[in-house]
Amino acid sequence: MEPIQFTLSARTGIADEEGRTRDGPARVEALDACAMTMRVGERATFECGAALAYGKEGNFSFPAVGKDRAVVLDLEILGARGSAAAPEMRQRDMTYEQRVERVRAHRSNGNAAFAGGRAREAVREYSMALTYLTEDFMMQLFDKYEVEAHEEFVAAHGNLAAAYLRLGAFEDAVTHVGYVLKVDENNAKAYYRRGKARAGLGQEDAAREDFLKAKKITEAAGLVDANVVKALREIDAAIRDRERATSAAFKGIFNTKTDGGDASSNADANVARKPPDGGGSFISRAVASLFGKSRREGP
Repeated sequence: MEPIQFTLSARTGIADEEGRTRDGPARVEALDACAMTMRVGERATFECGAALAYGKEGNFSFPAVGKDRAVVLDLEILGARGSAAAPEMRQRDMTYEQRVERVRAHRSNGNAAFAGGRAREAVREYSMALTYLTEDFMMQLFDKYEVEAHEEFVAAHGNLAAAYLRLGAFEDAVTHVGYVLKVDENNAKAYYRRGKARAGLGQEDAAREDFLKAKKITEAAGLVDANVVKALREIDAAIRDRERATSAAFKGIFNTKTDGGDASSNADANVARKPPDGGGSFISRAVASLFGKSRREGP
């Protein structure tokens, strides 16, 4: 879920023209070879031989890859910048201010796409913003720079969660909310969005917990979020409907009276519904045993 940015080269060899390792965690030649066949917005899967991956020795840090093993590369091109005539500045050469400026530009583009109903485009823009907020970069920050960068990090992941919600990609939305809550555990929007995603996944009880947390946080700030109130009301209704349906189903199974009959005659009725081979259903056998031995003899 964490996008990377790398410099595309027409050469072969893991090191770039300055003899330094390629940016990002995926330091394999196949990344260049595969990316050159793709367009922005495209996603494809490639099987890459060891010679273009981690070689005969493999890789024993992260990711762990055995010796002389092929790898499967699942690659999505989120965006492209620069050209041979006007090369893009590498991330590692950017100042802090330049990185944050790029982050905000991509987030702004994403917001415009989201407002225009282009959620997939918004996902690409928000993901591009995150390529400038890499873990190694964030770990070097302190004081106001750390606070500012984390605010951008939270905003980008929160926006991604909203975009994935619109696309119906509920599991992806939950994942990005997780990134937000690692940094800001009192983010009401994050709990609301995760609640919506969990509701979409059919996890009503977990969704209700998230909506309650969002409500508590907003009320503590002296606010009332109409969206949270509405979501909580809807999830409560869904839970009540589920409980009524469950209760009705169990009443149908364990009803001890049928047309004035007693418990024993009801047990007989359940046994009588066995198929000709005598196997019976689990429920039929269970009900018969609950209400005592049937008066009917034989298989």
